[in-house]
Amino acid sequence: MKDPRFELDPQGDTILILRYPNKEQPVWEPQKEVTNWTRRNRIIRQKLFNSESNPDKDAGPSDSEGTQEPTPESIAPDDEPSVPNDGRDAREQNSKSNEVQFRLSSRHLALASPVFKTMLNGTWKESAAPSGQSEKSSKAKKPLKNGSASSTRYELTATEWDDEVFLMLMNIIHGRHTLVPLSIDLITLVKMSVLVDYYQCQEVTQLVFRLWIKEFDLPTSYGRDCVAWIFVSWVFSYSDLFAQMTKLAMRTSEGGFGTIYLPLPPTLLTAMERKRDQFLDIIFNVLGNLCQHLCKGRRGCNFECSAILLGSLLKGMDEHKLYQACSARRVRRVVLSLESGAERRCVCTLQRLLRPEFDRAWLIVDGLRLKDYKVQKRKFADVS
Repeated sequence: MKDPRFELDPQGDTILILRYPNKEQPVWEPQKEVTNWTRRNRIIRQKLFNSESNPDKDAGPSDSEGTQEPTPESIAPDDEPSVPNDGRDAREQNSKSNEVQFRLSSRHLALASPVFKTMLNGTWKESAAPSGQSEKSSKAKKPLKNGSASSTRYELTATEWDDEVFLMLMNIIHGRHTLVPLSIDLITLVKMSVLVDYYQCQEVTQLVFRLWIKEFDLPTSYGRDCVAWIFVSWVFSYSDLFAQMTKLAMRTSEGGFGTIYLPLPPTLLTAMERKRDQFLDIIFNVLGNLCQHLCKGRRGCNFECSAILLGSLLKGMDEHKLYQACSARRVRRVVLSLESGAERRCVCTLQRLLRPEFDRAWLIVDGLRLKDYKVQKRKFADVS
């Protein structure tokens, strides 16, 4: 049985061998990152409520109680995307094959990607001059049907990419736009972004990506989709989208960001964690200080006012379990909606006492600036 083979340029001088294609890779895995939260909020609970808390109980069911480990979100699409190409039958008939071959144009590759250009210069391990025998078998060097052995000047290798998404990228690079779908699913978009980032071919794919992303609705809370859009916006320098999605992540993540498998810079993830934790630390300090001031009579217009506000604050925080891991957005919404007690004669309310400091702290978890997290090798312009 012949291996799957695709001819993007029948007279192409380059053979690219994709070995072990279609390896599934996760995008994001949620985790129960409550250890630090439990330790910190146990102190807060003791300070606010003057009582001992059981951190294991507050954190939710333990592993011994039957909690299952979360399943990673895979970048393998749930449904086979409808991608037109001239070799679908070959792929389906050879789904178990461990390599796929492409006949390509070195000129197109070098113009589209500095990474391919370097490979073609022979300085990367992914490139090799054609020879009579391959590392594993002679069939790896077998020319594609419309080409000739003498016309093959370069042989490149790649591993583990999704062959359908890789073919889509090669169609874009070789100008075969009628074979490029007008819409794709989010997972395919992420897979393509990983390829574009690796081969640094943002310029040639920019227009197609702009058409694709118009078809999507953006997420409203942190999760796999939010992580995906952070990565896509980072790869293609969409600064407004990057700020919007990093803000969403910092404000709506609960307990932690989980495990992110996409090749984002570590400094970006560290910055998001630091800003989110900084906001929550400030908020809980504000709440603790207000409790002390009300208890000492330094806030509120009289004893009755201070007592009512203190009771309302403590009861509301305990009822909503704000000492557990929760998102910055939930903490802010809950605290600013706490009741201030029975009908009052004075104008003192919890909202009036808390909102100024909450609003100032809220600015900490605003969106990040894209330019602070772009490495120097990315020389394409910010298109936002």
